Amino acid sequence: MSSYFSRALEALKPNSEWAVTGDQYSRLTWLDESQTKPTEDEINAKIAELKAAEPFRLLREERNRRLAECDWVVTKATELGKTVSEKWVGYRQTLRHLPENASPKLNSIGQLDLTSVNWPTKPS
Repeated sequence: MSSYFSRALEALKPNSEWAVTGDQYSRLTWLDESQTKPTEDEINAKIAELKAAEPFRLLREERNRRLAECDWVVTKATELGKTVSEKWVGYRQTLRHLPENASPKLNSIGQLDLTSVNWPTKPS
């Protein structure tokens, strides 16, 4: 994953041209002639915004992985002309609503702390 500094630049000035060594504003070389260089304050504000959103971004990533893992249930039921069992419908619905109902946290290395989320139990 790219650094928060790079991600902030990409978010603030999409498709811009620049070079940076490390994560310091003083080491940012602005190469883009069509866009103005963002200020250090603008970059720092965007970094804070990205850091605050990171637990939910990672939650959605894991949630989407778990949904994809059980897409076969819906596909199989559809192919057989059957309806999806209520257990699977409930499981998938709970997964889809997790970002609204969870308070995800990051662990000490910046990954999603899976224990900070009350994940639904996959039907057997």
